Amino acid sequence: MEKRKLSGKTILKLAGALLALAYLGFYFYVGITGKLPYMHETVHIMRYGDRKKWVAGGMTAAMILGICINSALNDLNLKRIRKESFLPLFFTMIFPIILLLLLEAFLDNGWLGIGIYASVAIFMCATAWIPLILRKWITHLLLRGKPMSGKQQVRIIEWIHFHPLRKLLVFGLWGFGVVLVLRGIWVTATGKIEMDGELFLFLLGTAVLVVALFQKMRRYICTPYRNIPVLNQILSKNQLEQLLDGEHFEPIEFEDEGMKKYLEIYQSQNWMLIGGKLLSKKLALWFTMNRFRNHTSLKVLYLNGMTAKAKVDLDIRGDRYTEFTAVLKELIGYEGTLKLYEKEEQLAQKFASFFPEQTSEQDRVAAFLSQDVTLIWQDYIQTFSPPPDPRKKKRSRRERE
Repeated sequence: MEKRKLSGKTILKLAGALLALAYLGFYFYVGITGKLPYMHETVHIMRYGDRKKWVAGGMTAAMILGICINSALNDLNLKRIRKESFLPLFFTMIFPIILLLLLEAFLDNGWLGIGIYASVAIFMCATAWIPLILRKWITHLLLRGKPMSGKQQVRIIEWIHFHPLRKLLVFGLWGFGVVLVLRGIWVTATGKIEMDGELFLFLLGTAVLVVALFQKMRRYICTPYRNIPVLNQILSKNQLEQLLDGEHFEPIEFEDEGMKKYLEIYQSQNWMLIGGKLLSKKLALWFTMNRFRNHTSLKVLYLNGMTAKAKVDLDIRGDRYTEFTAVLKELIGYEGTLKLYEKEEQLAQKFASFFPEQTSEQDRVAAFLSQDVTLIWQDYIQTFSPPPDPRKKKRSRRERE
């Protein structure tokens, strides 16, 4: 575990947090007691409308408090358990702001104002937490002992990260742009609204975005099962569903507390589910990781030269790196080293050479995944293994002598 040091910058951030906390308390005091009449005058805050000075000042102090405390936590490495912690930000910034707004509503409108703001706060909390609860419940459906078809399993996995809802949202946003353009043309053509420069530029910009994003939107919507990277670009929807027939997923256990709590990886006989992405054990040949402060991105190189990508919302370092690497080696089924830098084209050619009778990549991949691939995989290992070190050969000869 890294040693935590209290640097000068961290001390300044903590001092700023204490000062912001003092100001926040002062603004609460002014709001409750009604003292300092000039603090109860209304001012206009950009994007937030008209607010009393004590409310505006309290909101600013709460934001500064949250920023300073969260930045200090990052410096002290106290948030290293997972990608990001919402609770410190919530309790140091958002929660005081909600209290300020509730207090203002109560002073202006009594309990009715509190009811309105409380409903908004509850809705915000529900929006943040309900998806997490649903994800846990959906994952539990995948792990139950009841036999399921491949179609059922792949749809459950797709819903873990709400891909169907994301597709609906993307289509809805694009469709909303289309409606805006058509509505704008209609109201100007019928003379209900006069076309001016601003409206023309708005309609033109929206129309350009709608046309430019059509192909991306179409690709995103029409690609089946986005939780199966690479293969969803090659195989049909029915073929993808058949690949999971007879599979039974089980969670992978970790020793690290943070990984136990926040890293959910499941595996079956032929698949591994990492970060919501289904990765094929049969096709996986090698992996690379890019570790960032808040997450770790994973690239898995397949035998056909294509790369499947996944991401885990956890900083993988130290003992976590050892555990996570062991899982990835189990995915590829090999612990040695391979010489694969910029060999994607060679991998694709070699993959095609094993299936001379198949004319398309779809047929080749389908044939590969439907058979025992041990001999093919061993051929890859032999071809792309680095040559033996001559120094080790000399050393072994001397030891024999």
